[in-house]
Amino acid sequence: MKIDALQDQTLNAMGHYLTRLSKRQQVISSNIANIDTPGFKTKEISFHATLQELVSTNTEPLRATRPEHLTMGEWNFVPLEAEVYEVGGLPARPDRNNVDIDKEMLKLSETSIAFGVIAQLLRVKFRTIASSINEGRG
Repeated sequence: MKIDALQDQTLNAMGHYLTRLSKRQQVISSNIANIDTPGFKTKEISFHATLQELVSTNTEPLRATRPEHLTMGEWNFVPLEAEVYEVGGLPARPDRNNVDIDKEMLKLSETSIAFGVIAQLLRVKFRTIASSINEGRG
């Protein structure tokens, strides 16, 4: 049985999630950089589509082996380009800029933590693959 460890759906999903986190960090950095720009509106990146992408309805359904098992489509990661949009409904200052430094710093911290967690999971995954390769030699 041939196993292609580098074509793993988990690796693909984590890689795409890291790309989104990187894009989010760029958007947040832009918001912070433009905090004193008159008329600048806070921007955010869409993360809501990730679960929708993971659960694809056009794949072969899983086979239930027991009556109490739920049936759902196979998980198939189909990444879409993350969308950058202006956040509405935020209070604006007299110069019509609505960037809140506290919120942006919080989002930056959340993004940094999420990036670190996914990077650690990738390290563990690659360590497991390397261990499997080394065990196969002996």
